[in-house]
Amino acid sequence: MTRLLLLQVLFLGLGAALLPVLGIARDRATLLARLPLAYMLGIAAGGVVAAQLALLGAAVGPLELAVLTAMLALIGWRRRRPSKRTLRGRRGAWLGGAGEIATSVVLLLGLLLLAHVTRMLETRPLYEWDGWAIWATKARALYVFGGAYEPVFAHYAPVQHPLFFPALEAIDFRALGRFDGTLVHVQLGLLGIGFAAALWTLLRERVPALFASICVLAIVSASAFVKQLSTNYADVPLAIMVALGVVCLARWIADGERSLLAPTAVFLAAATLTKPEGLLFAAAALVAALASGGRERLRGTLLASAAVAALYLPWRVFAGVHGLRNPEYSLGDAFDPRYLADRADRLGPALRSVAGHAFSLDWGLLLPLALAAVAAALLARRWRLAGFAAGWGLLSFAGVVLVFWISVVPVELTLRWAAYRTVASLVVGAAALAPLLAADAWTPLARQRAERVEGRLDAAAGGQET
Repeated sequence: MTRLLLLQVLFLGLGAALLPVLGIARDRATLLARLPLAYMLGIAAGGVVAAQLALLGAAVGPLELAVLTAMLALIGWRRRRPSKRTLRGRRGAWLGGAGEIATSVVLLLGLLLLAHVTRMLETRPLYEWDGWAIWATKARALYVFGGAYEPVFAHYAPVQHPLFFPALEAIDFRALGRFDGTLVHVQLGLLGIGFAAALWTLLRERVPALFASICVLAIVSASAFVKQLSTNYADVPLAIMVALGVVCLARWIADGERSLLAPTAVFLAAATLTKPEGLLFAAAALVAALASGGRERLRGTLLASAAVAALYLPWRVFAGVHGLRNPEYSLGDAFDPRYLADRADRLGPALRSVAGHAFSLDWGLLLPLALAAVAAALLARRWRLAGFAAGWGLLSFAGVVLVFWISVVPVELTLRWAAYRTVASLVVGAAALAPLLAADAWTPLARQRAERVEGRLDAAAGGQET
């Protein structure tokens, strides 16, 4: 456990070094304010690098991470600037000074919950089928062979999944000095803690900190989030990367926050390299951003899209060279009207199942509240952010349904096996965007109410003078 925790310190250091290198934090004050984002940034960047090098047969372990962190820290130190300002959330905007105490309590509750889950995972063995048959097997192969050893990664049935998640677990095994199918679950719990800290950091700069804390707690305490996180499945790690990526992208679309373009690319690239569905959610986000961002956001969005494509490309080349194909569906079939018509009987069950799992109480009220936030933002005429959130959500939902529609697996089986997991990225991503939407809707309403009150006071004062 000590070795595994020390490895997480390396990931934290890697992310902290990347903050100034990528322009996310250009001075000391901003670096301190955004430091909670560093761990997940280090995980995403380290996993992407490890996945790319695995394709070349090169292994990444604690020593390689330490060297990379030291190099980036030196570059970041040389690029530092004098502190000018500290990024602050709207901590007292809604509830006054007492909100700071409530914020701390709510955030602490979420972290304690995830810490308890992580403690529980110390003794949880590999149990679920995909947990050991796909992800742990690939991680063990990367650990043993040092890279994508062809007899395993070109002939084993589930190899069509990209390598981010098993590459991350292989780094854990190298830190431990052995394959350990139990302690590897602790990495999942730590991902949950890192996600809570990173999401809160991204939200508190734009919404009241208490509101951000409540939304983070609502996500990480959802029973579906906790249950799926405790398995060695890649669906919640994928949802985490997608959610952080779309929140960074939404901040760029809404505010022109250029410093968040780099983490947008890193998190969305990590999503594309986690599961095949990751490409769907990332592409939906970038298309929605292009459609809603306007001309002034076009160049930045195209740069982020190009970075995601460049980081995803090596895996596609590897898969093409080795003839790796998804045995369950082919995206080319989605453009064949005759094929879709022949399988039209699958559309109804797919729609009902995906919608049913997305609105399941296992996720609490996350999706209904997200939809309400979109509606509120539209009523407040926050077209850009609301358009991005609605566009991403609709494209993602349609893409998930389409995958089940074109699948060759009997519809009852594939929906039973996968629908409850596949919606995780949709629900978590939408819930992560909800605070931004609600804050955008609340701000003009609060301003209008303040103006009305001020007008009444002025009128009353004028009447008294008369």
